[in-house]
Amino acid sequence: MGWIVLTYDPAPVCMWITARESCVINVCLDERLFGDTIMRAEKVRDTYVISDVFVYNSSCIFNSTTFQQRYEWSKAILERFYRPGLAVFVHKSNLPADTKLRGYEVYDHKEGSHGCFMEIEETIIRTEIPDVYTVVGKQGYVLVPNLKTSQFLRSKGVEFKMKCEPKDGNWEVILPN
Repeated sequence: MGWIVLTYDPAPVCMWITARESCVINVCLDERLFGDTIMRAEKVRDTYVISDVFVYNSSCIFNSTTFQQRYEWSKAILERFYRPGLAVFVHKSNLPADTKLRGYEVYDHKEGSHGCFMEIEETIIRTEIPDVYTVVGKQGYVLVPNLKTSQFLRSKGVEFKMKCEPKDGNWEVILPN
């Protein structure tokens, strides 16, 4: 997760900012948005997925609106002011269904409330064969590379949720520390 910042320096400039990187990106947006607009985004390969607006033309709208209002507004902003061309901006609601995201943010319906990031977890089901597990809706099996993983997975029951990552056509569970 990161931020798209639209500002002037002295010409209009669009920046992608995260805790680890900060870079200027070339994008085709209406210049009227560059009066200090800050949008919440996630970078998926070469696409910036927009889901929230924090500041719009120097006005902090976060404190006076709900997430749902900002979510719909960010979609309307992209539809009206973004033109395909350079950097790819997509609203989260317009993502293809097979797009792999790291997680999602959960909000309540109060104005100015902060969201909580939730990683996406897969549903895992134990099969009839010992130490063989499948991921619901996915191909391949869950890798059980050692006794520690085996004991942990057996303690979870018949069906449970865990973070998994694809690995060589199968799935690797991410064990808690």
